Amino acid sequence: MKKIIASILFSMSLLVSNAQISKITPADLVQMRLYQDTLRMLGDSLAYSKDWSIREHAAVQMVRTLVKTLKPDNSFYYPLDSQMMITTLYPENQEFRIFTFPLKLKDNTYRYYGAIQMRNARLTLFPMIDMSLFIENPQTTTLNCDNWYGAYYYNIKEIKTKEQHYYLLFGWDGVDDFTTRKITDIMWFNDAGIPQFGLPVFAVSDTEIKQRVFIEYKDDASPTFNYDEEYEMIIYDYLRPENPMSEGIYMTYIPDGTYQGYKLDKKTNMWVFQEKVFDHILDKPPLNKPKYKGEDPNMYIKPDN
Repeated sequence: MKKIIASILFSMSLLVSNAQISKITPADLVQMRLYQDTLRMLGDSLAYSKDWSIREHAAVQMVRTLVKTLKPDNSFYYPLDSQMMITTLYPENQEFRIFTFPLKLKDNTYRYYGAIQMRNARLTLFPMIDMSLFIENPQTTTLNCDNWYGAYYYNIKEIKTKEQHYYLLFGWDGVDDFTTRKITDIMWFNDAGIPQFGLPVFAVSDTEIKQRVFIEYKDDASPTFNYDEEYEMIIYDYLRPENPMSEGIYMTYIPDGTYQGYKLDKKTNMWVFQEKVFDHILDKPPLNKPKYKGEDPNMYIKPDN
């Protein structure tokens, strides 16, 4: 019976998708598919080229080509191909979609590009400018699209309470050749409908509140940091240095098989730190597949200079 219901729901989703795409004129569809082919080629250059100047040129052209792709009316309903280095994430309410992609710079650090497209007939697009290099106290600062802590997003989770409505964003930050970060940020819309980033809702302790949270670890490690639908909480690997003498040197931090996290307290609307999520060490991380698929950030191939 479950398979039959799933098949019916899948068929219905295809019908809805086709109906939405039909809002785009045939001429616009042809042009958008051509732009998508260009985006795919630029994405290959961005991911695999060892020449920094080629990667930089590809990033600039990807921004321009993406904007051209989205200019036709009802472009929100056009499903962009996931095989072009741009992650496209939708929240449960489908009110917008968010695009991000990374650029490895000449000094082996990263810059991120992003934009938020609202579900409107005419294009409403909020470009996101990565200013992470210049943001002081990034875990305790409210930001906006012009002052964004850049990341390569891989999951989004809508959170709605009586007092608040916002979205958890889970992202990857390559940092450099030795250290990698994963980030949980929060996006919300102000009264003018403008996206904002960060909220003071992460209760690390009774005296420490953060607006976004990071984990930092050895470059070749692959820790979990995501929203788990089964446990209804943010779960991540506990990280420790390979050598106890390396405390604070994050390029040596790896998962130890235990898990920590944040649980939403519905009375206070705070995400409260959970020092121990499970009572035993797991052989593999809990299932935490994103509801809306993006690129797996651990599969990103870092090009050499």
